[in-house]
Amino acid sequence: MLKGRFTTRRTCRLCNSSMLHLFLNMGLMPLAGDFLKKKDIGKEKLYPLRIFFCENCFLVQLLDIVKDSNIFKDYRYFSSVSLSRHFGDYAQEISTKFLKKGSFVVEIGSNDGVLLGPFKKRGYRVLGVDPAKNATKEANKKGLKTITDYFGIKSSKRILEEYGQADAIFANNVLAHIDNMEDVAKGIEILLKDDGIFVFEVHYLGNLIKDLQYDFFYPGEHLTYYSLYPLMLFWKKYGIKIFDIKKTKIHSGSIRVYASKKSRKKSNIEKFLNEEKKLGLYKKNTFDKFATQVFKNKSLLEKNIKDLAKKGKIVGYGAAGRANTLLNYSNITDRAITYIVDESSQRQGRFTPGNHIEIFPVSKFKNDNPKFCMILAWSYADEIMKKEKEFKENGGKFVVPLPKFVVK
Repeated sequence: MLKGRFTTRRTCRLCNSSMLHLFLNMGLMPLAGDFLKKKDIGKEKLYPLRIFFCENCFLVQLLDIVKDSNIFKDYRYFSSVSLSRHFGDYAQEISTKFLKKGSFVVEIGSNDGVLLGPFKKRGYRVLGVDPAKNATKEANKKGLKTITDYFGIKSSKRILEEYGQADAIFANNVLAHIDNMEDVAKGIEILLKDDGIFVFEVHYLGNLIKDLQYDFFYPGEHLTYYSLYPLMLFWKKYGIKIFDIKKTKIHSGSIRVYASKKSRKKSNIEKFLNEEKKLGLYKKNTFDKFATQVFKNKSLLEKNIKDLAKKGKIVGYGAAGRANTLLNYSNITDRAITYIVDESSQRQGRFTPGNHIEIFPVSKFKNDNPKFCMILAWSYADEIMKKEKEFKENGGKFVVPLPKFVVK
C-alpha cells in the first residue's frame, strides 16, 4: 500500500481561523468506505488521520484533504438498507410541521432516495442531488428524480432555472463530508425561498466525546465533527438562522437541526449550548484528555481481541466504514477476525481496506456458528443481539468493542 495524495488546509473550515490545535494523530489509514474487489487488494492508498480543534469557533475537523480520487463516485453505503424507518418518520414530521400541498423539496446528498421516497408519496415535488453514480441510478430507478452532481452555487442556479426555488432543503449525513462549505451555503442561499426551511442531520460531537467514538474518524470522507455553536456562527453569515435542534439515535447519536432565512421562535437552543459548555466542547483540554482515552482503549482492544482469538473463531458483524477505522487503528487483521458479515449486497464479496477481511452475507455466520461474534456495527448492538439470539442460545458470545469492551 502506498501513501495517497492529499493537501492540508491551514485554516478552519468554517471560520478561517489559523488557531488550530492537533489533539489526535491516528497515523496512516485507508479510506474507510473503500471496500475492495479481490483484484484491488493491496492497491489501496493510505492517508494521514489527524484531528484538530479550532480554538476560535470550536469546530473539530480533519485538515488533510484526499486528492487521489472522488470518494463518492462509487459509494458502497445505501441508506435504505438500515434507515428507511428513520427517514419515513422524518418525512412525516416535516410534512406535518412545515410543508403544504405542492411544496418543492430538494435533498443534498440524497443517496438512493430513502427520504425523497416518503416525500413523493405525500404528493410533493422532489429532487435529489448526489455525486455517487450508483446511488443516483438506484434513486432514478425508483422514479425519484436525482441529479448526479455536487451541490453548490453552479448546481443551485441550474435547479433554480429549471424548477424554481425550494420550499425545503435537506442535507442528511452529508455536511461532514464537505470541505468547501461556503459553496454549499451560498447554493442554499440562492435556492431556498425566504420562508422556506433548511433541515439537516449530522453526527453529534457531544456523543462522540462522551462515548469515545473514535471509530467515527475517517480519512477523506468524514472531514468535520459538529456541535451547535460553530454551526450557528457559520450559517448566520449566510442569513440562515438555526431555530431548533433535537437529538436522534442514528449513527450512535446525531442531531437534527432546523434553520431558515426568516426569523422563527427558537426552541432548545440555549439548552444545547449550556450542555455543550458542561461537556467542555469549547475547551481544547477536553480533546487532549479524549485523545489519551483513545490511546488506552486502542491498546486494550488489540490485546483483548488477540486473547479471544486464541480461544476460538471470531467473526465480525457489520461492515460499516467506522469498523474499518476501528480494525485498522487497533491492528486487528484476518488473523483475528476470520471474516465479516453484512446485510448489504453492495459490500458482500468485497474486502475491507487495509486489513483485507472478506465480507459475506449474514447467512454464512448463521451456518458457521463461530465461538465469538464481534459486533462492529456496535451502535446497533442491541438490535443485532436480539435478531441473532439463536447464536447465543447455541453457546456463542457477542463482543461489543465500544464504548466499553464487553463480552456477553
